[in-house]
Amino acid sequence: MASSSSSRKRVKRMTTKQRDPNIDGWISDREAQENFNGSFRNRKIINHKHVELPFFRTHGFAFPKLLSFHHLETFVQLTGDIYPNLVSVFYANLACEEDLLNSHVKGVNIVLTPDVWTSIVGFRIASILAIKGCLRDPTAKRDYSIFRAGGMKKDERVLKFLTAWILIPRNGNHAQLTTEDVFLIHAFKSNILVDWSEVVSDTMQKAIKLPYVVFVWKVLEHYKVDFSGEASYTPNHTSFISANALHHMGMSFRGNT
Repeated sequence: MASSSSSRKRVKRMTTKQRDPNIDGWISDREAQENFNGSFRNRKIINHKHVELPFFRTHGFAFPKLLSFHHLETFVQLTGDIYPNLVSVFYANLACEEDLLNSHVKGVNIVLTPDVWTSIVGFRIASILAIKGCLRDPTAKRDYSIFRAGGMKKDERVLKFLTAWILIPRNGNHAQLTTEDVFLIHAFKSNILVDWSEVVSDTMQKAIKLPYVVFVWKVLEHYKVDFSGEASYTPNHTSFISANALHHMGMSFRGNT
């Protein structure tokens, strides 16, 4: 009986709160409404992932220190609710002006200033390397052999996994290293600070499927957008990156090792 009750509680917790669609309540401008209906209403969101850093520290991994150096600990461990309709509205109205992302949701103007990035996820944005600077000369000869997945050590493999699932979540094959992945892993290993606000902003603007959905909720919450009556859900255990990720990468435990 206890197991059945626990199961019912889990089901109740995961139930999506329903709301009748009301585009006038999300977007007031008619042209913006047409853009939303034509391009964003049916776009899928990328499944949210977050990592349990204490688990990896306990089992002897070194990469949590690299994440800490980059002020990424809060970002990779973000948890919270997902509001799919409001996420779609946020992306439908997303624009970049004077190098700052901005949007408009339910009558609220939203601007991702450096203070907002720092307040929500702890990014430090000053005198640091932007990933675009690494990609300016695609014809330059570079040695990528040290970044082949087959030759990666355990920490590099997990960093690559976190990059594909959390830092630059993508629509395609998560097993294939991209050029951006290569430079970011090099930055991690070499303690080269990266402007993560630019990396995330760039990913947002290129998005086909909609990424960073819990972060978007945090941004809307920061700007006091009204969530009452909106459909929402909480990510389940599949969003949690822990021991299961190691098995996925072909690793196994021997005692505590």
